[in-house]
Amino acid sequence: MAKVSKSAAEAKELLFLSTTDGITMNKDRLLADAKAKALKLVPGYTPPESATFRLPGTSARVAMDMAINNLKLAGKITDYDVVVSQQLADVLSGGLRDITEPLTEDDLLNLELNAFLYLVQQPGTLARLDHLLKTGKPLRN
Repeated sequence: MAKVSKSAAEAKELLFLSTTDGITMNKDRLLADAKAKALKLVPGYTPPESATFRLPGTSARVAMDMAINNLKLAGKITDYDVVVSQQLADVLSGGLRDITEPLTEDDLLNLELNAFLYLVQQPGTLARLDHLLKTGKPLRN
């Protein structure tokens, strides 16, 4: 159900890109343009302080599961969309944590990694990847 852009110009219209984001039309120039932009950022750079996050935890996970089930019952998502959505809900809610427990960036990365490793081993994911590579279109399995 996601909206995607068909071009960089449309991405700016949809606010996926900001008005100051660069666009490289020639893909042979992409790496050189990115390197030049990165090098302009180097002088005076200091890394940001580590952030902590308070995500809603189990209560939000339950609410997201209910929304996922309602979408399935309404026929708006497939059986495998449910599997993917549940993994995403786990990451977005902060997993089985309480709302009072702060998460670090590493905690969030671990949640994402666990979801990715789970999904990449599923036949449904492999079927979607295979279909996308062969046809250039998403598979709704």
